[in-house]
This record gives sequence, structure tokens and C-alpha cells, in this order.
Amino acid sequence: MQNTKFIFLNGKIISDTEGCISLGDRGFLYGDGIFETLRSYKGNPFKLTEHLKRLRSSAKKLKIPFEYTNTEINRSVQKLLKKNNILDAYIRITLTRGTGENGLEINGNFDSTLLIQIKPFKAYERKLYEKGTSLIVSKVRRSASCPISCHKTTNLLTSILLKEEVKRKSAHEAIILNTDGHVAECIFSNIFIVNNKTVITPSLDTNILPGITRRIVLDICKNNNISISEERFKVETLLKAKEAFITNSLMEIMPVSKVEDYEIGETIPGKITKQIESAYKRLI
Repeated sequence: MQNTKFIFLNGKIISDTEGCISLGDRGFLYGDGIFETLRSYKGNPFKLTEHLKRLRSSAKKLKIPFEYTNTEINRSVQKLLKKNNILDAYIRITLTRGTGENGLEINGNFDSTLLIQIKPFKAYERKLYEKGTSLIVSKVRRSASCPISCHKTTNLLTSILLKEEVKRKSAHEAIILNTDGHVAECIFSNIFIVNNKTVITPSLDTNILPGITRRIVLDICKNNNISISEERFKVETLLKAKEAFITNSLMEIMPVSKVEDYEIGETIPGKITKQIESAYKRLI
């Protein structure tokens, strides 16, 4: 018999079979919610405080009630890891506006929903780190002024359709350009390139998610005297890069070997990518 899994829902740790969310929850009705995903290593949630800071910032900007303290959430995550007997875990924290007034207005009183789920982490294929991953350039454009692009919202329909495009073309990820024609990010990761020994990543004003791993990489570069630049650049610059890699909290640092039909770099992973990856591993 399969062991019962435990979740955190609105202040209580319960079995997932007991979990019940209102039919009137705006996360269900409108995709009116935000979330964070992160990993735990040997029972230690990595950069949980940073993830909660971003979640709290998004909740404030989007006016979603968020009443739990970091201490309460950290304690609940630790309990879930222990009760589910998982050390290396995928952790998802979902916050929706919950139930309240009907319609799209958000001026009323709402009882927000907070859900924390964990499951064993399934590692990416080793060959993606050894030989690099392949990207396509999506035809879908990201609005340069959309107010929610910099938040992890639960409405992922665009990402779902993009992932289908990636699958059809036998790639792993898709580069998204904004409506100004600049490289923004990928479906579920931030992107970096290396040119002239400088690590370059799209600036936040391209309207991208301020990734936690993105921030870590920038800090690693500063601490290791690696030149960095946050700037706007076009696909043509990317295709001429000596190295490229993508990042998120689950995949960590993954080298890119191909964009469309263009080979990136002479060795995979590149020298600077490997240096950053090693430094990241030391932080875990």
C-alpha cells in the first residue's frame, strides 16, 4: 500500500487525501495566485528565506493576503519533510487570493489559501549537464510592460503552450523575446551568456522574473572576480556567445549547447560555466 503523503493547507498539516479547497477559490476560478518552487538538500530547504521574500513581495504588489511568518512556514516545511520521510525534495508553496467577493474586483475581504506540497526530487538527466541542453526561440513574445511577468503566478497557460512547442521541436527549453525584440528569459528559467570573459544576463527591465538562482549566480560572479553585466541584448548576440547556460532552483546551472540550429561554444560546459557551477555546489 502506498504511504499517505502529507501537505500543509491553511495552517494545518493533513494527509493529501483530506485536502479540500473551496469551489469558490479564486486560484481555481481565475488563476489568481502565486507560487514558489525550491529544493531541499539532505533535509535543508535551500534559500527558503529568499523564496519567501519574493513570494511576500509579489503578494504585496498583487494585494493577496499573506498572514504567515517565515518562521511558521519554515517550521511547517521541516515537519512535512520529516512526516513524508523525504530529504532531497521538490517543494512548492502556493498562495491564492482564496474566497471572497464575486467578480474580478479585489477590494473586498478575502480568505487566502496557502498550500505547501513536497515530493521526492527527480533529478534532470546527467547528460544535460555533461553535453548541454538545446533551446528554441519561441515565436511567442513577452509583453515588455505586462505587470505580472515579474511574478510567479499560477496562471501558466502560456507556459503550457510554449512547452508543447518545445516538445514538438525536440528541444528542452524555449527562449522568449519581449515585444521590444530583446531576449527576456526561458519558459521556466533565466538565461546567461558568456562573451569576452563577461557573464551577461537580461536586465530586469526586460520584464523578467527576478530568479533566486539568477541572483545567486550574479553574487558568485562578484565574489570570484568574474565580470558581469545585466543588459538588453538580441538573439544575434546570444548566437555568438562563447558559453551559455540556464538557471532555476530545480535544475541549478545547466549549460546550453544549441540554440535552434546554432552550436554554442567549443566545449560543454564552458570554463566559466563550470566555475560557476562548482561555486554553486559549494553553497548547498
